[in-house]
Parts: sequence; C-alpha cells; structure tokens
Amino acid sequence: MRLPALRLPGLSFDWARGMLSRTTVMYVAFTAVLFVVFLVLTFPHDLLVRRALSAVNRGPVTVDFETVSLSLRGYDVAGIRVGTADAPPYLECSHLWIRPSLAALVRGNLNDFVVSADLYGGEASGDVSLGSSLVGGVQWRGLDLSRSRVLTAMLDDGRLSGKVSGQFTFETRRDNVAVGQGSGEFAIEGVGLAGAKINGLLVPDVRVRQVKGKFSVGGGHVSVQDVQTAGDLNLQGAGQITFKDPIGDSALNLRATITTGLETPDAIKTLVGLIPRAPGAKPDAPFTVTGTLASPRVR
Repeated sequence: MRLPALRLPGLSFDWARGMLSRTTVMYVAFTAVLFVVFLVLTFPHDLLVRRALSAVNRGPVTVDFETVSLSLRGYDVAGIRVGTADAPPYLECSHLWIRPSLAALVRGNLNDFVVSADLYGGEASGDVSLGSSLVGGVQWRGLDLSRSRVLTAMLDDGRLSGKVSGQFTFETRRDNVAVGQGSGEFAIEGVGLAGAKINGLLVPDVRVRQVKGKFSVGGGHVSVQDVQTAGDLNLQGAGQITFKDPIGDSALNLRATITTGLETPDAIKTLVGLIPRAPGAKPDAPFTVTGTLASPRVR
C-alpha cells in the first residue's frame, strides 16, 4: 500500500529580509546623524573664526574674542573686543550670534546671514551678505553710554549717561575691509554729564534731552551732518573726524553753533560765553573745533 506524499507548506523569509533592510537603513541613518552631531559639537569653531579674522587683523586695531559655541540662535561669539592692546577697547560686545538666513537658504543662497548682538546693555540686529563684497546693515537700540570704556576713559571723574539708537549700512571688499564705506544715522536720548573732570578741569553738569544726526564712514574718517541737540545746550553742527591710533590723536575739523535758553544753568552759560568769537559776533555765530580729541582747539 502506497502512502500519499506529505507536502509541507513553503516558508518564506521575505519579511525577515524586509525587516533587516529597514533596520539596516535606520541604523545607518541614526549613526550618520550622530556622527554629524558629534562632528559639529567637537569641531574647532574658534580656530575657524580666528582664521576668518586674520584677513581683518592686519593693523594696530584688531578684533578678538573669548569663546565660540553653537546655540539655538546660531554661532555664539562671546567677549568680542575691537581695539588696540594698550588702550580701552573702541567696541565691546558680550555676545554676537550669526546664523544663515532661512529665506536665502530656500532660494539656494548660502552667502546671506542674520546677525544679532548684546552690547552695552542694549541690542543690535541686522543682515550680512558674503558675496564678492561684504554688504550689510545693522540697527541698534538702547546702548548705554556709561558702559563704553573708550568714552569713560576720557573722564578723570564723573558720570556719563545716555541711550543710543540708530542704523548703519555698509559695503566693503572681503580682502580689504579698510577700503569700505558706509552711512547711517543716530539718536541719543538723555545725554548727561555729572561731576565730570576732563584733563583736571571741572566740567559743569549738563543735561541734553536728545542728540541726533547723520554720519558716513570711509577712508579712515567719519563725517557727521545735521547734528542737532535739544536741552541745556542747543547745538547744530557738521564736520569730519579722522581716526588715528591712539584714539586721542584723532584729528577734528568741526563747525558748529551753540545757543542757550532760559533753562540753561548759569555755569553752562558762562562756559559758552568763553568760546572765542570775532569782535561784534552774534551769540549764535558759528565756530570751529580743530586739534585732536585729546586736545581740541576752539576758535
């Protein structure tokens, strides 16, 4: 008697191969992500920034910083200092954040960046384009004059106050920042000097509600236009400041008029009356300021 042949159902391992394939892909992807994350976190960002600054630090005025790290706001460059080694810094910034512009990335543009900063108790923000030229603009708000060491260093004693806001646009060559140019405007609210001494001389207390004006930068000098004040002193002026190192040797070529009002303190009126003027000149006759920041001459 012949027994019927038994047929076992066939076993398919396609599901195992599919699972193995998906698992392998997920593992490789996870490993790649970890690799990129650790690479970014351990990358020597400070060396990269210092290499970028080597194109700028070619003279007595240099840009330095303390640390570079990554944050949700982008590259965080902390402790920025612009100045010379033996003088108070011309500019200090506690934090500067730099990140790519998302709108530019969508268009495939990798050269546009968004910047923001904390400095002098205020804040700044703007954008920079790193094409063949370095082009950008920045706005600032609430900068405290009393925190500027380059300004307070000019005082032997006393207190300086005032909050600065404004905007600045610029364009320069990436390989030679010194040939760049820019323009902007500024406003200072609540400017004041109290108990101040400059070069050993006591300066009367003065309070100015507002200072505003326009300026342009280029060729190593700053030109100011339409400068106006309102307060204990009413001033209108314009002119040029040519920067030199040290900052106190910067040359002045300014022209201004100053008038006082009924609320001007007598000490300020006396000081304004000492300004040299031509015989018979009116109180609002213009005068010039030459010399240097450290030793100005009025005539």
